[in-house]
Amino acid sequence: MRVVITSRGFAEKGEFQGSSSPNDPESILREAGFEVVNLSSAGFGAQSTENEIFEALKDADAAIVGLEPITESLIRRLPKLRAVTRRGIGYDSVDIDACRARGITVMRTTGAVEGAVAEHVMAYLLYFARRLDLQNQSMQSGHWERMAMPGLAGSTLGLIGFGGIGKEIARRAAPFGVRILYTCRHPDPAWETEFGVSYAPMDELLRESDAVSVNVPLTPATRGMIGEAELSLMKPDAVLINIARGPVVDAAAVRRHLDQGTLGGAAADVFDHEPCTDSPLMGSEKAVLTPHTASFTKRNAAGMNIRAARNIAEWARGTLDPKYVVK
Repeated sequence: MRVVITSRGFAEKGEFQGSSSPNDPESILREAGFEVVNLSSAGFGAQSTENEIFEALKDADAAIVGLEPITESLIRRLPKLRAVTRRGIGYDSVDIDACRARGITVMRTTGAVEGAVAEHVMAYLLYFARRLDLQNQSMQSGHWERMAMPGLAGSTLGLIGFGGIGKEIARRAAPFGVRILYTCRHPDPAWETEFGVSYAPMDELLRESDAVSVNVPLTPATRGMIGEAELSLMKPDAVLINIARGPVVDAAAVRRHLDQGTLGGAAADVFDHEPCTDSPLMGSEKAVLTPHTASFTKRNAAGMNIRAARNIAEWARGTLDPKYVVK
């Protein structure tokens, strides 16, 4: 069987989930009996065309992909394909229904991403809470100007979506003395004790939070979830963080609120199209933008590679844990 790797960065090797021994993802695949075709340096991504992806995957039995679109029309052209694993946890770039109809198993690297993304959210929160950049700029200019910043302790953090990423954010934010509200489709009272959170309906969460982090997958139900109406409910000094997907949040509406002074700040790691060099948030002194790097640490990149390789190897052996399979 042949596995083709189009996900960027798959050449990374390193430690996985704290393991003290190095891991080689390609060796995992070869030991499982796969012929490995590694195209991770070929520049595939969200901008790749169907024909480009087809040429890469036309002889593949399995594929390890990044954000390149795996569409229904592409899937129809790939009769050999039986398994796809995302190097990540979002799967909006893969037509799940089309894969399911053709018996293609779709997997993701659950457990290898969430911690790093939560860390990224904490970096955003601490940025706005303390603004060390402004203090450093002042000091570097030869000034001794003490600035009172809002701080993080005693603030309220709202989490829209409470899956793996939301839970990891809560684990990290709670020790800072942050009150944490969450909203999701299936709240669980047990989470209040386990994670130190309280459930709140969306409107209440938006009104009470000093910072809101959006952590939901992109689906028809979440597309445009945060728009003008939702932003109007937020405190004028609140911060909105989007590490979900670009189309979940109306970035143009966010920019209007920043410019009008009805929103205190915004942070975004995801955009309507990527690569993105024309976000409505660009040029705003109240916005912090990062190029979809929330999960992109050296250690975490290696971990995603290992988990993606294990997904394919364990799928082939029939030993794959169902938690990695997109239902």
